[in-house]
Amino acid sequence: MLRFDPFRELEELQERLARAFAPQGQGPRVYAPPVDVMEDAEGLHLLVYLPGVDPEKVEVVAEEGVLSVKAERPLEKQEGVAYHRLEGPYGTFARSFNVPSTYDLSRVQARFRHGVLHLLMPKAEATRPKKIQVQVE
Repeated sequence: MLRFDPFRELEELQERLARAFAPQGQGPRVYAPPVDVMEDAEGLHLLVYLPGVDPEKVEVVAEEGVLSVKAERPLEKQEGVAYHRLEGPYGTFARSFNVPSTYDLSRVQARFRHGVLHLLMPKAEATRPKKIQVQVE
């Protein structure tokens, strides 16, 4: 069973409208790839889907409770080729996430594999459960 996500539906509609009415070849397009957010004992995980994006064109910045991801996938048109339809995610991408203080943004880890950017924000030490030694008298 799939969960209905009205915001995702709106994002897809907005992207389709932008494609339909955007003048061809003018300026960079901005797109919003899907993001999965999960939490486990280790921390908060974000999976940002960036198919076809060169890892060198991905920038991750963490500051003042905000994690920002920027990426670019330029459209490299070839001379002598007639493009009839371009539905791939080309252009620039920028997205920011407000991160609660329960996570330590100074220790964010980022991995890029098979077009997926995996970000891990570890839980802050103050929020981790602590085992207390019981002293016997």
